[in-house]
Amino acid sequence: MFGFLVQRVLAAIPTLFIISLIVFSLQQLLPGDPALVIGGGEASPEMLAQIREQYGFNDPFLVQYWHWITNVMQGDFGVSFRTREEIGPMLAAKIPVTLTLATAAMLVSLVIGIPAGILAAIWRGRGWDHAVTVAALSGISIPNFWLGIMMILLFAVHLGWLPASGYVSFFDDPIQSIRTLIMPAIVLGAGLAAAMMRHTRSAMLTVMRQDYVRTARAKGVAEKTVILKHAFLNAQIPIITLATLQFGTLLAGAVLTEQVFSIPGVGKMVVDAVFNREYQAVQAVTLLSGAAFVLMSLLADVLYFVANPKLRTKTL
Repeated sequence: MFGFLVQRVLAAIPTLFIISLIVFSLQQLLPGDPALVIGGGEASPEMLAQIREQYGFNDPFLVQYWHWITNVMQGDFGVSFRTREEIGPMLAAKIPVTLTLATAAMLVSLVIGIPAGILAAIWRGRGWDHAVTVAALSGISIPNFWLGIMMILLFAVHLGWLPASGYVSFFDDPIQSIRTLIMPAIVLGAGLAAAMMRHTRSAMLTVMRQDYVRTARAKGVAEKTVILKHAFLNAQIPIITLATLQFGTLLAGAVLTEQVFSIPGVGKMVVDAVFNREYQAVQAVTLLSGAAFVLMSLLADVLYFVANPKLRTKTL
């Protein structure tokens, strides 16, 4: 197991390096002059030249990248040009918020999507299968921001059951924290649950056609055991793949949902950074997003190893 993890971590290092290079390169292509953002529109040419020299904007590309990546490796993502705050602590304060929202949305996706997919596979071609398929297509098609606005109008404005926006830490007020998370978690989790349902249904149908499932039924094994032990356990790999990718997407920041519900997470941070032309903050969030996907890929590899006994007997 340890050797398996070491191999996957070593394989992830070049990927992270390539991601960082792409992130820094794309930032260089953005329109506008960062010196103008720092100095302001009324800055003199002499002041702009001094700013470019101070921040290394005149250095060659590789020199700028080297300074940036070495600082990032030490946890230094730079300083906000507008507020003069360090970006690292700002980002560290946003990550727990997005992580909490992502976890809640992922729970909604798993709790709804997996059971619905299993039942749709069992009752293939029947009323439940058609109903779940329609619900899944609706969940995938409905935009998050529209669903969020509709839920705010219904549950916050008309019924007054839930707060319309905001975020409260679970450690400060657990009840209020859950109340503020219910609507954004459902908004994010609905689309993910729809994709999870269709993926689970497809994986279950594939496995239920296998000979070992027919053999188990022929031996008189209880149908519940056939479905949960023989079929579902062998359908886990594609479900794990989708779940880890979905969670990586959520960790990257649910931009629209955080904007609609005024949740101070990573997604809202990157939107504000783009509007304010905070290049350093955009770089930090984008690099974090790439690292989140790499981390989720590593987690998927570990879960494959745990879920599939055959992998434990092979040299990886």
